[in-house]
Amino acid sequence: MTKHSSLSPKPAQSVSWRRWVWVALVVVLLCYLPVVLTDRAIFGVRLSNMQLLNIGMSQVNLMLIAMLGALSLNYLTGCAGLISIGHAAFYATGAMTAAITGTQWGWPFPLVLAAAGLAGALVGTLAGLPSLRVRGLYFVLSTLAVHYVVVYVFLEYQFKFFDVVGVPYNAATLGPIELNTPIRWYFFLLPLVALVYWGLSNTLKSREGRVMMAMRDHELATTSVGVDVRILRLKAFAFSSSIAAMAGALYAYFMSNATSEAFGINFAIQFIAMIIIGGMGSLGGALVGAALWLLLPSVISGFATQASDSTGIVRLLLVEHKAQLVQMIFGVLIIVLLIFAPGGIAGIGHKLRHRWSAGKDAS
Repeated sequence: MTKHSSLSPKPAQSVSWRRWVWVALVVVLLCYLPVVLTDRAIFGVRLSNMQLLNIGMSQVNLMLIAMLGALSLNYLTGCAGLISIGHAAFYATGAMTAAITGTQWGWPFPLVLAAAGLAGALVGTLAGLPSLRVRGLYFVLSTLAVHYVVVYVFLEYQFKFFDVVGVPYNAATLGPIELNTPIRWYFFLLPLVALVYWGLSNTLKSREGRVMMAMRDHELATTSVGVDVRILRLKAFAFSSSIAAMAGALYAYFMSNATSEAFGINFAIQFIAMIIIGGMGSLGGALVGAALWLLLPSVISGFATQASDSTGIVRLLLVEHKAQLVQMIFGVLIIVLLIFAPGGIAGIGHKLRHRWSAGKDAS
């Protein structure tokens, strides 16, 4: 017994050491990624466009912005159990706040992001008020109503001050540094996504986060122990919408122009698809779902370019009906995951890890 207890700390130390090695390796790869995508080469060895899956820095930056939206929606829907289809409204709120404070009032970029977060929290709290009285489909419809109200306000604001050309945005600057290149945007967005992921993960590990997930699973039981679930719902909405609004401001600044049409209902539905594909309730799954949703069309476009001289069904699918092919792939993927793997890609990953651990222990 003494011998076993003296050896027991070593596996834990080994696991911790390996984890930090993997973290360092991932950081190095992520820092080297923009060099590869910009130079289209690895350590001087040229790579073709297809070898790089037709992915460029612009797609990666849009993916990082989408990850913020997916993380915030998964926190709201997957972790708090509040189904919302009004996520595009919070993006629009952030973009409109950025236009007012940044384009019209000339505030510096960090203050614009802070203002967008506060505006998003306010709109999110208002959007969460119906959850105090209604449930299920009625609450989902209330978030849809919020979506149309916010998009209408954005449309009226756009036509009043900027007309049909859309809302222009100034260049984002952080002190003397101007985010005027894809690489600069990347090294700003990547730590921001990591920070949001870390913050949400720690929030879920806190007492209030565990209570919130208990509310998702057993609301009556949570209420019976004296928890005011109404306050928790409003906090979850405010926190989630604040992150989404900042993502909306970042999206507008990155695109340098935004219109109300950009935040339509399809924009909201795509975030729901991201968290279904990645895994409801899994923050890591939200990242995977956003990456797949944003990058797969670029990959298919690359294959379509290669197949431009093809004939038959290959040309029919990859060239003539490329957009429909992308939609079909995502549609089939969502249906298959809902039927066979409701936990999404993250759930599949958890099962594979458990099986591997069980097999390792058995051996």
